[in-house]
Amino acid sequence: MQADSPDSPDCLSCGACCRTGHDGRILVPPEDLARWRELGRADLAEAVQAGHFGCVAFATRMDGACVHLGTEECANACQIYEIRGTTCRDFEAGSPQCLEFRRDFGVD
Repeated sequence: MQADSPDSPDCLSCGACCRTGHDGRILVPPEDLARWRELGRADLAEAVQAGHFGCVAFATRMDGACVHLGTEECANACQIYEIRGTTCRDFEAGSPQCLEFRRDFGVD
């Protein structure tokens, strides 16, 4: 399913994939850390926590949501969408993993 398909979940009404808990699931590869530093956004490279497999992951808030989730306009929008991490860029709306996150979060 493509993100623009009528059967796809609407990411801005959901945000479940960005609410994965405190366990470091949204991994940040070293290439993203370097890219953000090159862009003058070292703050993003520092806003990480220990992740799975010895990697780093996006830091989470007390409610388990990614620290970059939510803008003034939309609670489910990404504050860093234009320069978001590879894991987020590669995540496919409507994929089996997306639908699993939605079920776990109670969206569907």
